[in-house]
Amino acid sequence: EMCIRDRSCPSISPKIAEDTPTEQVKAIANDVVCSFIELQSRNNGTLSSTLNLTKKKILPYIDLEYSTEMALGSYWDQLDSRQKKIFERDMKNSLVNEYVGILSDLTVWEDIKIFIDEDFIQNENLARVKVSVSLEGQNSSATVTLKLIRKNSWKIYDLEYQSIGIIDIERVGYDSKIKRQGVEKLIQKMLKKS
Repeated sequence: EMCIRDRSCPSISPKIAEDTPTEQVKAIANDVVCSFIELQSRNNGTLSSTLNLTKKKILPYIDLEYSTEMALGSYWDQLDSRQKKIFERDMKNSLVNEYVGILSDLTVWEDIKIFIDEDFIQNENLARVKVSVSLEGQNSSATVTLKLIRKNSWKIYDLEYQSIGIIDIERVGYDSKIKRQGVEKLIQKMLKKS
């Protein structure tokens, strides 16, 4: 296991880290934690600064296109490229809306310890990396599995906790909306929202 709690801030950008699943996850995690520590040390942990940080430090390392394709399942192939982009943007907004609030409320960044399991599972251009997160001085930890895909570089497309992935949840949402209203109506609604 590789612990990045004795991390060095500032961290190295994932762009210059080695392009392996574990090194990318380590660099992304480190970068995010360091950035939040810095943000909060300047008493600047607001919703809008968190949103900014998410756009700069997290979203670039997520393969939104693949996440959206996975969440839409068999519907994906029925969409044209414009419709795919609209769903992709909706997926991004939905992730941002759901998780930015949680991130901005966290005040324990200084105490976060992250362990990255060196034994990752890789199948061609897909990989799974286990990450355990705990707090300084606490015995319990939460383990999540990050799923990555490599097109030009390794990027995250899903996060699983207790064997339920974010994609699973999004898939259920999209499926019921599409069954109720159909793709066209749903796209109209998404365009009104944005």
